[in-house]
Amino acid sequence: MEALIFSDSHGHAERMEQALLLQVQRPDAVFFAGDGVRDLDRIGLSLPPVHAVLGNCDWFSADPTLQTERLIPFGEHRILLTHGHMHSVKHGYGALLAHAVRLDADLVLFGHTHVPHLEILPTGACVACKTLTRPLYLFNPGSIGMDGSFGTLSVRGEQVLFGHGRL
Repeated sequence: MEALIFSDSHGHAERMEQALLLQVQRPDAVFFAGDGVRDLDRIGLSLPPVHAVLGNCDWFSADPTLQTERLIPFGEHRILLTHGHMHSVKHGYGALLAHAVRLDADLVLFGHTHVPHLEILPTGACVACKTLTRPLYLFNPGSIGMDGSFGTLSVRGEQVLFGHGRL
């Protein structure tokens, strides 16, 4: 399964279109981690299934069904999709990691900082007083709107591969 990951488009739908056109194969899903959710409606290409959450700049979204976070099954994994502002990610990732462990997520996609980030906590690591029984991935694609950065995710069974790209 393949996915494209965006966050923080801030009015630049055309940059998401460019990233979609760069993909060798069509992704099975698009994950959008907030701040510019209205831009998804401005993309002129047909999209695979889109999973989106609200960011701190999305409070006037036309879609009342959107939330600030979602738990999404993806292959054998559970993705926590959030913008990150509710977990103060600009001041560290501890609260977000603890929240992910409580929800039994093993892939965490977030935005808000505009900084690409990948961190892998290995099996056996202790998070929020719990020993991990599988790796926990923390991934921020950066800001597609600010510097053209985005992310990719490839899942094959238990194998996970994240990548960062830039227009």
